[in-house]
Amino acid sequence: MKRVVILGGSGFFGALIAERLRAGGVQPVIASRSHGDVRIDADNADSLKANLKARDLVIDAAGPFHKRTPALIQAARTIGFDVIDISDSVQYTSMIYENEAPIGASGVRVLTACSALSSVSAAILKSVGVTEPRRLSAYLVPPSRTAATPASTASLLHSLDGKTRSFRFPQPIGKRAGVTVKSVDSVTLRREFPTLRTIELVVDTHTFGMNAVLMLAARWPPVRRVLERYQPTAVDIMRRFGPADGVLAYEIGSSMKPKYVIFVGPKIYMLSVLPAIEAAQAILANKFEHRGVVPPSKHVDAGQLFETVRKEGIVAMAG
Repeated sequence: MKRVVILGGSGFFGALIAERLRAGGVQPVIASRSHGDVRIDADNADSLKANLKARDLVIDAAGPFHKRTPALIQAARTIGFDVIDISDSVQYTSMIYENEAPIGASGVRVLTACSALSSVSAAILKSVGVTEPRRLSAYLVPPSRTAATPASTASLLHSLDGKTRSFRFPQPIGKRAGVTVKSVDSVTLRREFPTLRTIELVVDTHTFGMNAVLMLAARWPPVRRVLERYQPTAVDIMRRFGPADGVLAYEIGSSMKPKYVIFVGPKIYMLSVLPAIEAAQAILANKFEHRGVVPPSKHVDAGQLFETVRKEGIVAMAG
């Protein structure tokens, strides 16, 4: 069996991946810069060369991804190991697609943004029966009391787009609004769904005053720098006063009436890691045939993913 190495395996999302793989009989190697089973700096070529081997399966949860270099992808090509990452960064995932040809020539697999965005997004688009989707809008309320982390907060601040967007979802969600951020879906989905003209992600902190603060941070760099400087305080506020339940809702627009798919529940954060877990299990079982840069619609089987989501206690609604 392949050796599984989880970069960022001691962080919130990396630990979730490790826990589920262990439950399935896999003993992953936990790696990080400072502690774990092995010390690996994901941005240092010498560290990667010294610690990773051909035929390894590397699951990359070492965010924030917008600060990452191409070192890991270059090492994957030269050493010969597969990579699954949960990137939420437009810049990082764009870098991977720009290297699609050499990655394909190397024979390795790279599943980038194997997370809620973009694996779940692609599964939604395939499942709703819209032949020519023109708009994909994702609305996210993170369950911050559980899932707020320094890395996720840093990614949010970096990706702020500075606009507001409102929705009118079917009940029980109803009218909602939030702040637009740059979405990795804009990089990954256009090739597979060429009719998409608009791809957007809207984040609603669902915490009094925080959406307004994020709008200020998006429009005035000094406010953003203050938030970045006091990031631990921001994380603490979100963990104390943020929502316990999360929402990930999709509005799919076309020439017909919009369609909606909505996930709700306190464990909504599991959508960020379930695609990576399922893809890893398929690779380990020799049931994953794709190589090169694998498009998000081929990361996981949509039906199996939705069944796993249901077993997590995450409620899915469609309309």
